[in-house]
Amino acid sequence: MDIIAKNPETNIDKINLYTLSAFVPILDERRAEIEEIEKKTFKYGQRHRHNLDVYYPDQPVLTPNAKVPVLFFIYGGGYNTGSRQFPPPYEMGYRALGSFFAQCGFITVIPDYRLVPEARFPAASQDIRDAIVWVKDNAETIRSSSTRSIQELDSEYIFVMGHSAGAAHIEVMTMYEPLRKTLPPLRGVIWNAGPWFFDVRGESFHTSGPVRFYFGTPEQQREREPRALWNNLTDEEIQAHPEILLVQAEREPDWLQVTGIEIANDLKRRLGKEPKRVVGVGHNHVSPNWALCSGQGEQWGHEVAEWMKERIVANTGS
Repeated sequence: MDIIAKNPETNIDKINLYTLSAFVPILDERRAEIEEIEKKTFKYGQRHRHNLDVYYPDQPVLTPNAKVPVLFFIYGGGYNTGSRQFPPPYEMGYRALGSFFAQCGFITVIPDYRLVPEARFPAASQDIRDAIVWVKDNAETIRSSSTRSIQELDSEYIFVMGHSAGAAHIEVMTMYEPLRKTLPPLRGVIWNAGPWFFDVRGESFHTSGPVRFYFGTPEQQREREPRALWNNLTDEEIQAHPEILLVQAEREPDWLQVTGIEIANDLKRRLGKEPKRVVGVGHNHVSPNWALCSGQGEQWGHEVAEWMKERIVANTGS
C-alpha cells in the first residue's frame, strides 16, 4: 500500500494500470491462500455476458434462518469495460475480492453484465437484477454444486455492492421504477465511489463518451441519473429502499469527492439522518478492490463486512 498511498495522482486513467501492476505480485504470492476458497461459474441468462462466479465460504455467517447471506459485487469500468475475470497477469483481482468476502462468511457472487456499445440504459441494471433473481431461484443448484457441505443460501439476506459505474447500475436498479418493482427484497446496498449526476464541472461525461452513449442525451441523463431517480422517489419509497452504506477512497478524483458530498447531503435530506460512511484510508479510486486478500489496505473491506453482519440479527450464536 505504501506505493499507492505515496502517489498523489488521482486521475483514474493515469492510476489504473499503475495500481493494478502494484498489486499483481502481492496477490500472486498469496495465490494458494486465495484459491482455497471454492469458486463455481454459472450462466444466468442467454447472452454471452450472462455469467456469474460464486465464491463459497468455509465458515459461513448464519442468518436467523440458519442459512448463509449473499453478497453481490458489481464491478465498474466506465460503462464500456470490465469483467469478473481479467486475463493474466491481472487474473487475481476479482478472484481475491470474491475470496475475501467469502472468508468474511458470505456467499459472494460476481456477475458479468452487458457493456457499451452493446448496452443502453437500463440494460446493465436489468442484467444485474436478472442475476439476483437467478441466484434466488436457483439457490439449491448453487448450494449443491459446492464440493463442500454448506447451508442454504438465504434470499432474505441479500446485499449488493457496486463500485464506480457498478454503483450507478445498482442505484438505477433499486430506484428506476420498472426495475425496482421487479427486484427481490434486498437487506442492504453499498454504494462505492459511484457517480450521482453527470453534468460535472470540468468533465465531459454528459456530452461524449460511454456515459453519453449509455444514458442518452443530456436531457435524458438528467432524468435517468441516480440523483434524479432518488429525488423522484416518494417518502414511502425512500423508506422502503434498502439501507445504504456509502464507501469512498480517501483520494478519489475531485469530481468524485464533490459527488460524495452531494450524495451524503441528498441522503440526509430525505432520510433525516447522516448516512453511514466508510473511507478507504490511503486508497485511490482503483486500489480498494485490489487490496483485498493482499494483507494491506483491507480495513475498508472489514468495515463493510461488519456493517452487513450488523444487519443480520444473529440468534444462532454465529
